[in-house]
Amino acid sequence: MTRPNAAILFEPSAYDAGQKLVKGRHVAGASFLEGFVRHADVDRYVGIGFHDSHAPAFRRQVAAIAGDDPVLSARPIGVYNTRRLDAIAAVGTYFIPDPQLPRFATARRIFGQRGFSLCGITHTISSLGVMEMLSDLLTAPVQSWDALICTSRAVRAAVLRQQEHYADYIEQRVGKRPYSPVRTPVIPLGVDAGRFARLGGDPAARAALRQRIGAGEDDVVALFFGRLAFHAKAHPVPMYLAAQRAARRLGTAGPRLHLVQTGQFPNKAAEDGYRGGAERFCPDVAVHFLDGADRGLSDASWAAADLFVSLSDNIQESFGITPVEAMAAGLPCLVSDWDGYRDTVVDGETGIRVPTWLPTAGNGTAVADAYGSENLNYDLYVGYTSQMTPVDVPAIADALEVLVRDPQRRRQMGEAGQRRARQRYDWSVVVSAYQELWAELAEARRTDTEIAPPSLPARHPKLADPFDVFGGHASASMRGDCIVRVDPDGVGLDALTALSANVFAANAMLGADETAALVDLIAGGEQSVGECLGKIAPERRVRAVRTLAWLVKYGVATLQDPKGKQG
Repeated sequence: MTRPNAAILFEPSAYDAGQKLVKGRHVAGASFLEGFVRHADVDRYVGIGFHDSHAPAFRRQVAAIAGDDPVLSARPIGVYNTRRLDAIAAVGTYFIPDPQLPRFATARRIFGQRGFSLCGITHTISSLGVMEMLSDLLTAPVQSWDALICTSRAVRAAVLRQQEHYADYIEQRVGKRPYSPVRTPVIPLGVDAGRFARLGGDPAARAALRQRIGAGEDDVVALFFGRLAFHAKAHPVPMYLAAQRAARRLGTAGPRLHLVQTGQFPNKAAEDGYRGGAERFCPDVAVHFLDGADRGLSDASWAAADLFVSLSDNIQESFGITPVEAMAAGLPCLVSDWDGYRDTVVDGETGIRVPTWLPTAGNGTAVADAYGSENLNYDLYVGYTSQMTPVDVPAIADALEVLVRDPQRRRQMGEAGQRRARQRYDWSVVVSAYQELWAELAEARRTDTEIAPPSLPARHPKLADPFDVFGGHASASMRGDCIVRVDPDGVGLDALTALSANVFAANAMLGADETAALVDLIAGGEQSVGECLGKIAPERRVRAVRTLAWLVKYGVATLQDPKGKQG
């Protein structure tokens, strides 16, 4: 028996881990798709693309993952456009790799709110667009059978706090406090634990890269792996300061400390900041930069390292996949006590977490105001916040010294981390958690009370019928008591439809044969609009009204209201 499935919203770049200046969400997307194909045990793979051009990319990527596995490769691959809500309903859950549930909930409202569940996931939640999405969950047509997966307890707390502030505003504005029915379960991101175990345990790769950087047998290599962006990932100077303190304590008699930073610089300014910072603040540490886009170097980094270090200080971070990858590779982790790191790294068991601080609430209002008024862009907003987020430098130095001096402790922590990664973060475990959630959402969709069921005339909460909203533009509306006649001086339908400018809205009206029949019906004698429509099948009357207006527009028919005014 196959397990719960989901139609996956697929935009190629969101699942491409090989693109230039790759971000964590790209790696997470590619890793999720691979984990899903390998472990979901579904009857078919369904992609939903924004454009028809996305279909081949989805098929190629899924087929490449399935490879020559006879079970995986035998499953059908279906790809549909986002307009095909019926295709999503046939699967039951729509997996969206970000928090934009409000957008798709609105589209679903027109289709039918019980048609399928929406399941989004958090990555960064500090951008203005995502903050607005999170706030809109209070008023959007979302339901209790929808979910936003939060990848860490910290990010869930931030999501709920953001909504609390917006609820305060709405309550002050309209006198009623809104709430979001969307579920916010905490489910971590996943990794291919087996792959990283193989990378971390590759002796040939270890020896080759350590020889390349000049690391001796007794030297200790600390690895940072990720984007080399001091404003948007982890500012390196606290790491450099602590590494210098640890190196001085170790002295010339102790193991030599190497700091390898594997990643990509987003620009020259970032590169200057990293290289200049290392030269200035840790001159006694052997610092190396490796190109993260070089697959050979990036893979070998896990093998060459003796410990992993990542001192995230950035609100752009929400989970942090690299410590999990490091644990899977068998490395002890020295990390900041920050966001998702607080969930993944067990202090004293799989690594060491060092304290972080934030200024008290109220001290960042001016920063938020500048961001909201577009006087700060996103990079500066997260960068400003990072500059005011301390990580305990003395604690980093102490932890680094302990780990460098004690290879047995490194080994014990690495083994514990590898077990934890395999048991909690392997995609086989995480995908199963997703599917358990999707089953719960399906049951809620069947049993829970629907919030704000769709009703005419405005099924789209922010976009009502244009003939309603703009009704005041016209002299009158085509009421049922208006008299309709064929205009004896009008043109024929053949002449009218020969000009493409006259028929570009044809798919919103009656078909050609039905239109001709409507003209014959009007020609049968003077009658009201209501009487005319009463002779048409109920399910076609809306199109008939539009078509009647079109016939009057081009002089085939005329209208007269009861007061005698011609139209």
